[in-house]
Amino acid sequence: METEEQENQDNQEEQLSQRDIVKMYSKYVCKPKADFFKNLGLGLVQGKRKGIYLYTHAGLRKKDPPLELINCRTSGGVFNLGHQNPQMIQALQEGIEMGLDIGDHHLVSKQRALLARDLAELLPGNISKTQYCVGGGEAIDLALKLARAFTHRKKIISAKRSYHGVTGLAMSAGNERFSAPFDWDHDSTTSEFQKVPFGDTQAIVDAIDDQTAAVILETIPATGGILIAPKGYFTAIRKKCDEVGALYIADEVQAGLGRSGEMWGIYGGIHSDELIVPDLIVLGKGMSAGIYPMATCSYRPEIESVFKADPFIHISTTGGSELGCYVTRKMLRIISQPEFLENVLARGKQLEQGLLQLKALRPDIITKIRGRGLMWAIEFIADKFGLGYTLYMIQNGVFADNCGNNEKTVKLMPPLNVTEADITEILRRLTIALEKIPKISSVAEDSQ
Repeated sequence: METEEQENQDNQEEQLSQRDIVKMYSKYVCKPKADFFKNLGLGLVQGKRKGIYLYTHAGLRKKDPPLELINCRTSGGVFNLGHQNPQMIQALQEGIEMGLDIGDHHLVSKQRALLARDLAELLPGNISKTQYCVGGGEAIDLALKLARAFTHRKKIISAKRSYHGVTGLAMSAGNERFSAPFDWDHDSTTSEFQKVPFGDTQAIVDAIDDQTAAVILETIPATGGILIAPKGYFTAIRKKCDEVGALYIADEVQAGLGRSGEMWGIYGGIHSDELIVPDLIVLGKGMSAGIYPMATCSYRPEIESVFKADPFIHISTTGGSELGCYVTRKMLRIISQPEFLENVLARGKQLEQGLLQLKALRPDIITKIRGRGLMWAIEFIADKFGLGYTLYMIQNGVFADNCGNNEKTVKLMPPLNVTEADITEILRRLTIALEKIPKISSVAEDSQ
């Protein structure tokens, strides 16, 4: 039984203003992050959310009302099915009623076995083995560890401006922005981690040699600017890896799970004539269904030989929660349906056409529109426009942000179950936000 004092405390916490929450966050969590949003004039303290909508608490000033935002950030695809999806909530409740919890990671698990089987039926080629992790960074670490152990090599090739997470090996494979502050080995000229420009076929083929353990690439680099590889790029990488005995790791943490309009971005989702089967595929974010953290590293059966001598050389205490596995299985059933993926393609085409119209309205500042499925980018002539438009979008009801490793580019990743009316409303709000940016007199001057 709660005491009267506890009840009073609960009531007081319910009544906390956005300003109170920001102050508390600053004191106990991270002052620099709190200051960042305060300096923008936005507390952005998340409150109620439902479907494609995210609502903030009341503003930093008492007169500021809560914001209603259409979530076009979706935390990189965490909310592929929107917020508080009723089918996912039902699955969570069912799992709890079944007596499921995290489970013991050392023991054999029915729920982990069932989810791994379901994944094997959906994954391309003979990728049929899955290990579980909590987040994408941990899963990338595991993929790189497996590649090194399987090939007995150390060299890892990735793309410049990439993002694979902020854990150890994953951080080394990504952009130096995330490793340099920690005095991490990020010198691509001497390190065992070598980075080449994404999309440069000759550069990456030349870099792959008999010392290469693996090539790891985001199929569509999101943080790098929603970059689209030229045709033949992945085919050339697969061929060279096979020639020298290197492994190819597809980071599908953001581009997978239907985001491209196909289940897997690497397998037909970008270039239908390039049905590339990687050696390992890493998934995360959307695997959570917005409900329970989940990430996976799946791979060809022969790579499992790494665990033969010691099956406990990689463990993840809370990775592959049995409760989470049950929820994820329900999510996979929904997004793998042909009609679901057809809607992603249709809504993606609608969004593309609308974004091209935005570009036609402001050719003075918008240089490119690019993307696939429901993963799109608006590229501006300079960083300041990417940053500025991000603020205008939020002020006008669209929650999205610019690409951290390509700040002149804004990325849009709405939930995959958006409707035609939803996309129409998103485009309406984006247009209003664009109208807030003043006309410029000299493109050359403002692109400096």
